[in-house]
Amino acid sequence: MQGKSQDTYWRVLNELVILSNRQLEPEHVTCDFESALINAVLEQFPTANLVGCLFHWKQALRRKMLELRLPEDQIKDALSPGKLDTLTVIPEDQIAEKGVRYVRSIVDETGAKTKWNTFWKYFLKTWTQRFDVTTWNVHEMVRCGVDIVNRTNNPLEKYNRDFASRVGTHPSLLTFIEGTKQEAARYLQRIDDIKKGLQTAPQHAPPVVPGIPAGYADFE
Repeated sequence: MQGKSQDTYWRVLNELVILSNRQLEPEHVTCDFESALINAVLEQFPTANLVGCLFHWKQALRRKMLELRLPEDQIKDALSPGKLDTLTVIPEDQIAEKGVRYVRSIVDETGAKTKWNTFWKYFLKTWTQRFDVTTWNVHEMVRCGVDIVNRTNNPLEKYNRDFASRVGTHPSLLTFIEGTKQEAARYLQRIDDIKKGLQTAPQHAPPVVPGIPAGYADFE
């Protein structure tokens, strides 16, 4: 979609609400970390829980690290499991102090301390002030009653590719809406067939339950 302003997103979502006869009331909305989109979603669906994607969260952090010209081996180390992503599973009130100090103690910052200082200033300003912590922190999602099934957008990314193959890339709004209506009808038919035993429900990978690293509790 071109012209990705908040107003454009709002108009698209509003059109979808109207076409659904105002029955479109999602409990959860998964989206990327784009302020214009998030603000539009919150305006159209004020009671919905926003869920950010861990993959895109890490991608945003990686882009900032590359912008700061941090060493590639240090970037890879920081983004490995159990390092920076620790901040997504600890309580919100521990992120800025204990959380960041813990991650810095296990991440290699050798020879690039100044650049890492800049990165952490960016992190706190962007991910605890600009974006609501509840969009990327699992602990806060659970506290707010979000039913977490998958921390990434991977299934949605695959669906997006499949859907794009049906309506084409950068479709007009009318084409997109018609394609969405057809998709909805197809899924409703599939659900009905499964209930009647005409189709078998697809198998899904079990949800991954995130946990706080063992060494975090004893860290001072």
